[in-house]
Amino acid sequence: MPVTHWIYPTNEKSNYYLDTANGNTEVSPQQLFNDIRQNPSEVDRWVLGTGFRQMRPGDAVWVYASTPYQYICALAQAVDVDFDGDFWHASLVWNLDATQRLMHEPIPRSMFGQIAQRAAVRANQHTTEVLDAWLTNQRLTLPDLDSEPSPGEDTRLRTLRAIVQRQGQHAFRQRLLGAYDGRCAVTGERTLEVLEAAHIDGYMGPHSNLVTNGLLLRADLHTLFDLYRVGVDQEGRLVVFEGLAGSSYAKLHGKRLSLPPRAQDQPSKRRLATHLRRCHSSLGDLAEPQRNSM
Repeated sequence: MPVTHWIYPTNEKSNYYLDTANGNTEVSPQQLFNDIRQNPSEVDRWVLGTGFRQMRPGDAVWVYASTPYQYICALAQAVDVDFDGDFWHASLVWNLDATQRLMHEPIPRSMFGQIAQRAAVRANQHTTEVLDAWLTNQRLTLPDLDSEPSPGEDTRLRTLRAIVQRQGQHAFRQRLLGAYDGRCAVTGERTLEVLEAAHIDGYMGPHSNLVTNGLLLRADLHTLFDLYRVGVDQEGRLVVFEGLAGSSYAKLHGKRLSLPPRAQDQPSKRRLATHLRRCHSSLGDLAEPQRNSM
């Protein structure tokens, strides 16, 4: 499937400034490259002023250094597009190999001609042909992140793709981390790498990313919650279902969740009740919740 290309200009309207003729120095192309090189496994979020309804996981995002450079100096792929209540963002995984080559020999605007000034723009036909030709000449192939990963897909990209998909939209997760003080609602676990944003009602697009439609859960509990093996009752206690008897999870049955102190951040009881009914429809209770639980 052909890759869709986007040109993202770096200027005062984007997350990065670049050196400009009038001396407003914030971040140079070299500094941007150093940031990418030092943290090649991080997912960066860049603001999208336009294109957020068309950009898809796997799309190529080429960073265009504006005045005075006027060249493309880095390449990333979008793994997610989300709305944080104020701005749309693209979560980007950097292609370090391609970016190293672009830093050595950038693609000047004179080659592709398209103007990108204040926001990411979708590449036109000519620019697309130029960028496709560059990838071909460099013998680089970008994986299709919007489909099932192939056996030959870059391991780092596959891992990051899985992490981003499991953690949910970045802004949604950040809001849950704040609401739950960075602790798993069930266990109190604080290791950020294993804390995930669980949707109570399944994810159906950015409108699903309400704090009241979420729980901050340790990764294994998130999986069990999605599989309807655990639920939450109307009194805010964990219900563990059939199939987990004798496991360490059985000990959590009846445990009261630690919910956000602010009422507006607490999970919807209606949504939790719907989720619990779905658990009941396919599985039997392990036991009645303990009345004197932790």
